[in-house]
Amino acid sequence: MKKKSIGIALACALALGAWSGSTFATPTNVGGVVWDPSNPLDLTIQAVNFRESSISGVGNVLTGYGLISSFNGITDFGSSIAADSFCPGCDLNFTFQYTVSKITGNQVEFSPGSISFFVDNTSSFNVLNPTTAGVGTPWLTLSGHTGSVLGFAGTAQLFSTVVGTVTHPLTGSNGLGFLDATGGPAASFFQTHTQADGLGGFADFTLNSEFLFSAVRTCTGISPNPANICHYPITGTATLIGRTVPEPGEMGLLGLGLAFLGLLVRRRGKGS
Repeated sequence: MKKKSIGIALACALALGAWSGSTFATPTNVGGVVWDPSNPLDLTIQAVNFRESSISGVGNVLTGYGLISSFNGITDFGSSIAADSFCPGCDLNFTFQYTVSKITGNQVEFSPGSISFFVDNTSSFNVLNPTTAGVGTPWLTLSGHTGSVLGFAGTAQLFSTVVGTVTHPLTGSNGLGFLDATGGPAASFFQTHTQADGLGGFADFTLNSEFLFSAVRTCTGISPNPANICHYPITGTATLIGRTVPEPGEMGLLGLGLAFLGLLVRRRGKGS
């Protein structure tokens, strides 16, 4: 088969894939959460105000909660206006937990860890009330993925660099981790393995966060009660980066184009 013919066939295959993406891409709705996989920001999920507990040593379990406020650039704070919301008439809240596995100076490593997301159709989330998180229908479970980060000697699922002290982090403290979509009705949409884990493998998501000690003003100390806001003296922001699984229509037409290429190669082979 001539190189020119192969080039034309391959171009047709790729064109069919690109055309299918622009023509058939439609918003995806999973459990009331709506997003467009063709969005240039896909996949970017952000929380602008989460709360978490304080840790002091290896074996401590870091726990926390929050509300997803932006999905692929669409900002939402429990809005019921569908045009301005990725979760119309609902909240997408989450809880998380990570176990401290190593502390070296101002570096903290965590393994294992997980994040659970819930769709709450009552839009009842209140950052001052921890019991309003983890409420609703389970939507997605992310489990920690072991990786390596430059500047850290070991492997872990979450890595933190602390400014100040471990128990009292200051502005500039940050975290980086890896996660895989492992449960919930949304999991299959995000199992793309696109995020390099530093070990030669790939995770579904990378997690980037910033945090600092900022206890609620009414708190006089750290409460041992997880249902009390004073149990969570640290606040922060977080971003999850991943990709959405390509739509069936897009993959189908790309496959049709490649099948056309294969047929053309066979026909040319028989004619030679």
